Amino acid sequence: MMATINLTYTVVTNPDSLVGFNFYVASGQVFDADEYAEAYKLNRTDLDSSGVQTIQNAAANLNVGEWLMVSHSIAA
Repeated sequence: MMATINLTYTVVTNPDSLVGFNFYVASGQVFDADEYAEAYKLNRTDLDSSGVQTIQNAAANLNVGEWLMVSHSIAA
């Protein structure tokens, strides 16, 4: 059975909150879905393509001093 992995993000502006094992995209960087899938040992093809596009768009619109904290949930 194929699972759908839904991506979400939060914009973070406080560098002190960049702790623990989280996936961050800094302003000026591009969200790499392959790298995300590898970091969490997920099947890249299970990532929801519209969610990937949403994260990429959000990363492109970050201001200096902002990061995206990306997370996911799995719907069977």
